[in-house]
Amino acid sequence: MQEYLFLLNSFLLNRAYLNYVVSKMVTLFSNFSFGRNFLITILFFTVASSNSLIAEDNASNLPAIKKVKEGIYDFGGIIIDRKSNSVSIPAISNQVNGLVEYGVVHEDGKIHESLFRTSVRPQIFHTSLLLLKFKPVEGFFQNLWSDDPKSIDYSENCFEILVSWEINGTNYEKEIEKLSINQNRNGPIEKKSFIFTGSKMIEGTFLAESSGSILAIYADESAVMNNSDYDSSNDDVWIANKQEMPPLELPVLIRFHLPQ
Repeated sequence: MQEYLFLLNSFLLNRAYLNYVVSKMVTLFSNFSFGRNFLITILFFTVASSNSLIAEDNASNLPAIKKVKEGIYDFGGIIIDRKSNSVSIPAISNQVNGLVEYGVVHEDGKIHESLFRTSVRPQIFHTSLLLLKFKPVEGFFQNLWSDDPKSIDYSENCFEILVSWEINGTNYEKEIEKLSINQNRNGPIEKKSFIFTGSKMIEGTFLAESSGSILAIYADESAVMNNSDYDSSNDDVWIANKQEMPPLELPVLIRFHLPQ
């Protein structure tokens, strides 16, 4: 315990300790009986490597991690599956036509422009990805908003995101990219285009928690995940694909499979 407390204090003085702290955190994850609050504190000291230091208070409001069965855990409504390296969240079909800027938002977020809404907190979703040993992609927004953005291959960092639902005994499952259309090219988002960019912590506030932004189609620095496809910097080309979306207000399950 003393070694980890020393690491946290050292991190406040020297950010070079970040990667070492993350590796220690991953080791601790294999045994949830070891200080849950302490583990979560470590997570939120590493939640955004490019941002200001995180207030410890933000870790105190997180729920307990409950073991469902071997390798599967429930973390505030999110199912973490270590065997399949995935997280699943319940959601509601929120918008089936018109302009959209988000794939998933919290129910208190920007629901007027999102395909799905969920009761799952963005902060818990972010932490779940860290628990599965995945770190945010760095430099995405610096390149996207630059005067001369480069074409970068993010394929090694892209998630497979599947949306499933049931209607009258028939099961459906579709890639989330197929559920919205780029009007400029009259086609869906390219397969496996979403990456974990991580949200920001500013003055003790986790931005995704206050904005409710979880999965952004139009680039949003406060969102936990973002679209790396062409035109993600354009806010007036993305519309819901009514032909592919589940009916309005229908419950769905969204599974996020981490890159292999």
